[in-house]
Amino acid sequence: MPTVTLPNRGTVAYRWTGDGPETVVLVNGSVFNYHQWDRQVLPILRRGLGHVCRFLQYDYVGIGGSSAKTEPIRMLDLADELRDLLDRLLVRRVHLLGISQGSLVSQAFLIRHQGRAKSFCGLGNPNLLSTGLESTLADFRERLEALEKLKPLWPQRIDRHNVAQVLRIYSPAMLGKRYEELSPLDRIRFSLLQRILYPALKGTFIQTMVDLFRYYVEGAAQEAPAFATGLPQVKGVPILLLNGTADTTTPLQMSRELAELLPEAELVEFEGVTHMGPMLVKREARLVLRRYVAFIRQVVG
Repeated sequence: MPTVTLPNRGTVAYRWTGDGPETVVLVNGSVFNYHQWDRQVLPILRRGLGHVCRFLQYDYVGIGGSSAKTEPIRMLDLADELRDLLDRLLVRRVHLLGISQGSLVSQAFLIRHQGRAKSFCGLGNPNLLSTGLESTLADFRERLEALEKLKPLWPQRIDRHNVAQVLRIYSPAMLGKRYEELSPLDRIRFSLLQRILYPALKGTFIQTMVDLFRYYVEGAAQEAPAFATGLPQVKGVPILLLNGTADTTTPLQMSRELAELLPEAELVEFEGVTHMGPMLVKREARLVLRRYVAFIRQVVG
């Protein structure tokens, strides 16, 4: 995979697909590498927009094929990291499509570099100013505690030898129960999900997971004022927010409140769609991504 070195940040892995005149940047969720888009999203986007768009996938520093991260995680810093990557690739203005944390990074990009965004679409949208944020933070505290038991693994990248141990932390989010509480049938389902998710987790430093959960538990409040001030000032950028009613990771209320902060945003709600469903389930992917394809066609005319 090609990489570029960003001064004072590290080495970033990236991939281009397509050759249309418009550039869509696929901004990853949390600890996933850019392959998270490959299973469902990218094929739909190529069919719907391949004649007008090219797609840029990349890994944050500390994720996937990129180098280890040496600085604390901050969303505004990740927005600057994306700007630096675009500078190195000689790309000026882009359409942003972010899932989960990728939506939050895109929000930060609008605050810092609004002039370089042609449009923004967020799918499953974290909101640092949400009234329901505390329940989400409780999940991150629980994961951080679980990671303490894996401390010897922190310097490692996720690979086939340690992925099961890492994913057990996510068992409550994946299957609604702690791993120790899973039935034999649930454990079979867990193994199947592990096989599906592994390509999108491979290479990520476990230390990056630790730092990310620490950010949400301890650091997010420090950045919240910048979002409170900056988001209402975003004007003239077409914005589409997409959220499923069955999303328990970034509940629908977060997107509703975010739409109030972004005065020109349109929010579309999808009955029964989950947080990761559009990445993994064909039916959910088609439902959600077709709406995005229509949005981009309207934006580019």
